[in-house]
Amino acid sequence: MANLDPIIQRKIMRYCAYQERCIQEVEHKLHTLGCPPRQISAYLRYLSEEDFLRESRYAEVFVRGKVNNNKWGPRKIEMALLSKKVDPSLIKRELAQFDAEWVELEAYWTGRMTKAWAHKSYDAYTLKGKLRTFLRHKGFFV
Repeated sequence: MANLDPIIQRKIMRYCAYQERCIQEVEHKLHTLGCPPRQISAYLRYLSEEDFLRESRYAEVFVRGKVNNNKWGPRKIEMALLSKKVDPSLIKRELAQFDAEWVELEAYWTGRMTKAWAHKSYDAYTLKGKLRTFLRHKGFFV
């Protein structure tokens, strides 16, 4: 890989070492660093060979973070990863690992939001509708 610019190479390695990145994010960063479009695939190949860039690892970290920290449901995580152009088979594999947690998360949000809205004078029908809308926005199939 002698034809790669060492400055761009060092910057993109630091960018990938800081946190897990997907290919789309790295391509965008290479564009902003002024990398010639014909060399982007060479940089991506180099990063993959040196284990700075692995999309399966990115998908795993992304899903775990969104489930544990943001309490997202499977649909919202799937859509976020698809927007980052992650391979759909990777997405399915990573989401399958959290099947048991989705039930707990849905119960968590249901209890939390019911309690939050309980002090307002919503009738049961309105409360149920608000809860469904909220859970859909969080990425649950309701």
